[in-house]
Amino acid sequence: MSRKTVPLLLVSIAALFLALVIIILVMLMNDQSRRISGTRRRVAVTTLLSRRPPAELDDKRLNLAGITAYISMPLNGGGSLNNLNHYISKDPGRREFQGSGDRRRAAEYLEGSEPWTESGEVPSWVPGYLGSVSWLFEAVKSDIFDISGYPGELTFLAVPEDNGPSASEYTVRALGRFADTWIPAGETLESYRTDRQMVREWLLGNRKFGRRMIAMDEAWKNLIASLYNLSTDPNWQTAVSYAPHLQDELEELIILVLSADIHHRSLDLMALVDDADRVPGTPPGPGITWSPEFSYYKNIPEITGYTSDEEPIIFFSRVSLSYTFRDGRTQTWLNRRKDWLSDYFQSFFSATKRNDFSPRPEDDPAIKDWAAARLKARSVHGINSRIILAMPFGRRKVHGVRDVSFVRVNLLANP
Repeated sequence: MSRKTVPLLLVSIAALFLALVIIILVMLMNDQSRRISGTRRRVAVTTLLSRRPPAELDDKRLNLAGITAYISMPLNGGGSLNNLNHYISKDPGRREFQGSGDRRRAAEYLEGSEPWTESGEVPSWVPGYLGSVSWLFEAVKSDIFDISGYPGELTFLAVPEDNGPSASEYTVRALGRFADTWIPAGETLESYRTDRQMVREWLLGNRKFGRRMIAMDEAWKNLIASLYNLSTDPNWQTAVSYAPHLQDELEELIILVLSADIHHRSLDLMALVDDADRVPGTPPGPGITWSPEFSYYKNIPEITGYTSDEEPIIFFSRVSLSYTFRDGRTQTWLNRRKDWLSDYFQSFFSATKRNDFSPRPEDDPAIKDWAAARLKARSVHGINSRIILAMPFGRRKVHGVRDVSFVRVNLLANP
């Protein structure tokens, strides 16, 4: 072996050893990166989709189950609507509940209430009863404003000053946080940049996401059902007979929650998810506007008439009603009242104005969206207020009409 061969051989061995070391280091680094990416993926999925919000999550309403609990809060034990329903289960003429447990519970949630002072010539028990019902109903209104995020510009009810993010806003934030943390399988921190379409496809293809959204819709349905059932409670009606404004406020609150439910289904829940590589100024890709499976009533004939504008405008309209899938009782109720529904929408459209369907360009877009949802909610409530007289909501899958589609609304100036 020549003297030149030995150094060349040593250099070759050193180069091979160095290459081997580099390969091992790269493999270790890639393995570490994959482990970190897998951990982040699991954290993102758990945070969004776990049955209960993780203990380490600062705000439990960044988890879909936590948002559902937020919507259900008034109905749960000790919630504002639960307390109101508990109180009106008492005989209005009795000062206190008969049972000691009920008396203790009532003493807790009625602390701070005062007798009604505007009742005039009434039985001696009325001021105390009205004071308690009004006190508890104020708490219901405050909770529902918080949950719905309904704008004060569209209602005569007083909006609480400290209301925070709504359930829909929390849902948008939760999905935005998920997209910021989640990394698809097969990708790493180094290789993946937020891809809106990829996030969307994963969510829509995930069964847990679907189940959590169905549970959230159930919470909205139950909240609406409880308010409708309150309106027909004999003891609530006793209070209303002495204080009619309570019924007016309840009607407005039902329309408010219906509006929030309808508005929620029109939102892009991925509004905070953006493509990392999207060119500024270009529109984002498709998002998620989630809606449960509905059945539809399409047998209302086309309606025509005049709006209530100062210069009446001719309208031609066609509507379709949406109700909970397989809600056979609501379907039967609608089928038996085709003529009444036609007359109802004739009157409804005749009471509207052009701006209800064609808002002014200078109006706030967010308010326009809410106004559109409110218009639908008003039409739905007029029907549900009849259905609730025939059968309670929330039982035997009955939830009344959930939405309305203005399939066609043509407005023509009167020549």
